[in-house]
Amino acid sequence: MQNINRIYALSKRNVILRYKNSIAGFLWGFIKPLLYLLIFIVIFGNNSGINNYVLYVTSGLVFWFFFANSTSQSVGSIVGSAGLLKALDIPSQFFPLSEILGELFNFFLTIIMFLILMNWAGLVYDARLLLVFPCIFLFSVFVYGLNLLLSAINVFFRDVGIIWGTIQPALFFLTPIAYPESNPKHEYRVFIENNPIYFFIKLGRSIFYNTEPPPMHLWVTCSIISLVMFSVGYFVFNRLKNQFISAI
Repeated sequence: MQNINRIYALSKRNVILRYKNSIAGFLWGFIKPLLYLLIFIVIFGNNSGINNYVLYVTSGLVFWFFFANSTSQSVGSIVGSAGLLKALDIPSQFFPLSEILGELFNFFLTIIMFLILMNWAGLVYDARLLLVFPCIFLFSVFVYGLNLLLSAINVFFRDVGIIWGTIQPALFFLTPIAYPESNPKHEYRVFIENNPIYFFIKLGRSIFYNTEPPPMHLWVTCSIISLVMFSVGYFVFNRLKNQFISAI
């Protein structure tokens, strides 16, 4: 119970600090994807060849921004919480965990608001939408594993945060959010299909955009990716955590 209270307190602290002195506050979780959506509609909408382009893009954007915001906040979570780590007896893995939990709060608020927009764009409310919860769980496990890996390495090599900020835009354009998933003319197809984010976006899009539930092989693929990423992240973090205080 004490650990749960600590995680809750850290997550609450992160959310409050993130939007302190912000006029829009939590609405930024909705405004940022909406701005991207409007840009994509203007640039690609008429020539995309995608049916219901608004719903297609929106179903990808909500998951991408959860990933991007969570990893951006978590990469520096250990270094940024050095004072708490030295002063209090708090397990270090709680810091990247609290970042992802705080972002999950924003994620659910964003999805609720976008469900209204997606319904206007053609989304049908039915029991299939409940599949978004196991989808989010798998994606969260993957993101948490990546957060553990990035935050641990960043303690010793502060360039990691800068490098990750540079890699993210490339990952965004290598993920089929604004363009069709199966574009035979795309010369980077091999990179797209080996991008792990692609499979989670595809899983989420199957729930919101397609008329049928996601196929079982996609669930299995995402489960394996999540398990591998979490295992790698946990192993590296566990090996390095005893050196965090001296390195900071």
